[in-house]
Amino acid sequence: MRGEVLYSLASRSGAVQQKENNVKKLFLVLIGLSIAGCAGQNGQGPMETVMSDFGLKEKPEGYVSGTDKVYKRLNDVGETEMKRMNMAERLGEVKAEEDGLQVKYYKEVKEYVSYYALDAKPNSKAVDRERGYVGYLEYRYRILQGPRKPTRTEAQAESATIPTGEDGRETYRYKFNGGGTWNGGKGERARIQ
Repeated sequence: MRGEVLYSLASRSGAVQQKENNVKKLFLVLIGLSIAGCAGQNGQGPMETVMSDFGLKEKPEGYVSGTDKVYKRLNDVGETEMKRMNMAERLGEVKAEEDGLQVKYYKEVKEYVSYYALDAKPNSKAVDRERGYVGYLEYRYRILQGPRKPTRTEAQAESATIPTGEDGRETYRYKFNGGGTWNGGKGERARIQ
């Protein structure tokens, strides 16, 4: 009986020993994978990668951040959106001008003439929990008017080609996904401070 107890203790300690060895192997594999994952990017070591990601060290040649990708894509967005906004504004608004007892009508149109990429940065809103970026574009526009007409219908039918000398700027915010691709949505009016 005493031999059986010793045998059972020895076999249990052997099973425990084997489980401990398996856990140690798994632990070593996980450590190895962690080190390999932190090995760096573009030939950098882990410390250099962390320092360049936080802006403490110069980024290596060929490194492109997500905000850089978004900033480059803002030109395509600006071109597309300027066309869309001009199409939406082409009908304009018919306004009335009173001169004594006479009322004359004219069409007024906002024509977007240029755009400028202002900024791109990571999306800081945690509402939807999605990672992504926002880009800001500033559009310049001018106001054009049509010739004065006696009726609203005639004024609407005319083209607005007379410059008024009025111009302005508007800033719009656009959303991009985590890969820096524009979602195709309309921009939201924004104020940059």
